[in-house]
Amino acid sequence: MTLTACGSNPGPTPSPSPSPTPQPGGSLTGAYTLQITPSAACAMSRTPQSFPMAAAAAGVSPHPGVQVLLDPNGFLLEMEVLSDVVTIRGGLGTTEAGALSDQNQRMWVHAMGTGPVQHASDGRGEVISGLFAGYVALAAADGAEGQLGTCSAADHAFTLRPR
Repeated sequence: MTLTACGSNPGPTPSPSPSPTPQPGGSLTGAYTLQITPSAACAMSRTPQSFPMAAAAAGVSPHPGVQVLLDPNGFLLEMEVLSDVVTIRGGLGTTEAGALSDQNQRMWVHAMGTGPVQHASDGRGEVISGLFAGYVALAAADGAEGQLGTCSAADHAFTLRPR
């Protein structure tokens, strides 16, 4: 006679692997999407506005930097930042024409910001939680600056992710 036990436990169950922790650092180069979200303190739409951008090294000594331009109309929206590989800090701005977002709204920006750079899945750097202080304005695609609101705040959010 053979006895079998129901629900017997053959041994301990392995624990699930921990979630990977984002690694700091990485170079910002190539095609990116810049997403800007106005501060919660702003009395205007907080819908994130996205822009196709192209990043490239700019300047080496005494301070390495990165230039991130609207793709293809770089003169309309530009981000010039100093980079120490794990943090970027610098300026973000538009011309008086503003820049048309992927959401078909025109945005004007004049700000200074900072953000930690993390390793993206493709090996390049990305910023997933940056902040900037300064002015933003929104309008319809063919509207005048500020038609849909203006705001100066110290906590507008941005991301810069590879595309």
